[in-house]
Amino acid sequence: MTTISTDVKTLEHSTLKVPYEVLNKRFRTAQKILDREAAYVAQAGSEVEKLIGEVPIPSRSSMGVLSGFGSSSRSMDDCDSNTEGPILVESSINVQSIAALLAGVKDGSGEQMVCDSPQGSSVIRGENEMEADEPVISSNNRVASLSKRSMSDNGHGLKFEHSRNKPKVKDVAKLLGVLVERLGSLKRKAGDSIQEELDAANTVRKRVQHLKSYTVQADAVQASPSQSNVVQKSWKRSRLNRMLIDHLLREGMYDTARMLADDLGIKELTNVDVFWAAKEVEESLKRHETGRMVQWCYENKSKLRKIRSTLELEIRVQEFIELVRHGRRNEAVKHARKYLADSEGEEYISAVKKCMGLLAFPVSTSLSPYAELFSPDRWNQLIAHFRQEHARLYQLAPNSVLEAVVQAGLAALKTPQCYRTDTKNTNCPVCTDPLSALALHLPYAHCAHSQLVCAISGEPINENNPPLVLPSSFVYGSNALQEMAKNNSGKVICPRSNKVFSVTEAEKVYVM
Repeated sequence: MTTISTDVKTLEHSTLKVPYEVLNKRFRTAQKILDREAAYVAQAGSEVEKLIGEVPIPSRSSMGVLSGFGSSSRSMDDCDSNTEGPILVESSINVQSIAALLAGVKDGSGEQMVCDSPQGSSVIRGENEMEADEPVISSNNRVASLSKRSMSDNGHGLKFEHSRNKPKVKDVAKLLGVLVERLGSLKRKAGDSIQEELDAANTVRKRVQHLKSYTVQADAVQASPSQSNVVQKSWKRSRLNRMLIDHLLREGMYDTARMLADDLGIKELTNVDVFWAAKEVEESLKRHETGRMVQWCYENKSKLRKIRSTLELEIRVQEFIELVRHGRRNEAVKHARKYLADSEGEEYISAVKKCMGLLAFPVSTSLSPYAELFSPDRWNQLIAHFRQEHARLYQLAPNSVLEAVVQAGLAALKTPQCYRTDTKNTNCPVCTDPLSALALHLPYAHCAHSQLVCAISGEPINENNPPLVLPSSFVYGSNALQEMAKNNSGKVICPRSNKVFSVTEAEKVYVM
């Protein structure tokens, strides 16, 4: 069980680390979105409260008149919510409510009309019933308001003092509309952010279940040795496929990796979606465009700063170079002042010096390091740098898991003879390309006890197959030489020198 756990921890780090980092990023993003939208809603609500708080208070004379209205005891809250008609002001309404609703009602000519309703209530109407630009209270949350008029003496003697600072109906309606819009935006963005966070959490859950199935299968095989381990072999085959897909993604073969993941049905267990965003950035860099890269740097600004990445600096320098390349040197200087002037650190200072020196040289210069800055190969360097920083962003190793596993196997097989022309073995992985180049910088295998193998038969050379040396100085197993001599009238052919010797010429070799 310990071996299984170590195996999973060593090879499956990226399987869980990448979706966890995605989940962490989406959680932080969702929190920022909710905080920002909630602040917008609170701001809109405070504006509405502030405007409503500016409603003027009626004069004492109007209070006395209002207290004598009608005998009905219904209040505004008891009115039918579906009523679309004019507003009924009952005698039981308190002075503050009346002041809030009826403050300063008059038309352009100063006239005002107050008539009695059939129910004994006083119905306040304008000269033209209700103006077209005056919304009415209804169940649809429309804002109740009256136009900017003040009441003058009429049949019932109602009179309100004119207030110059009272809120406008349209202003209140507009602010309430903004508040409703902000609430809708909060609801929509909260739903989208939470759904993205749940999707990332489900991805982590599925991968954990996939890794747990390996330990369950291993326990079943150990409990029943006679039971077939076909299921466990299938799981390991799936892991190998995931390693291949991850390696293809690291090498920039995004389309091939996606096709393989779709065909095998293991897309949810791979990081194709994460690297697909990187594909868009790389394609824009291949087109010599920097906008998508700048956007990616902005989206991951905090993480890039945390790992002390210089990727944003490099892309800003490249923008400066392109401006100089196209003869727009004044714009290049403005660009440097905006994006490079406030930078700190040795890398930034060195980059600024190179950029300023670049202004004094033509595009065709051959002087280093300015020739390298103008070189088109710099775009390929940016792509390689982006891949490196993209891996660091998700705390991935510089090399893929497949490459690490293959290198471990090659190091266990590598010997000095693997790189000698006359001692190469076609059956040895280290002796064949391209694995030979991959193992070039790896250490040799550590062998406490040497093992000799016959180059003819492939059998180990030991006491049952003692070594014999031919006059050509090559050593072979005695069993293979005796078998060859038996079929060739006592003659043996050295496979390396192609010389023919008598088997009696072979001498014994003693290995200390």
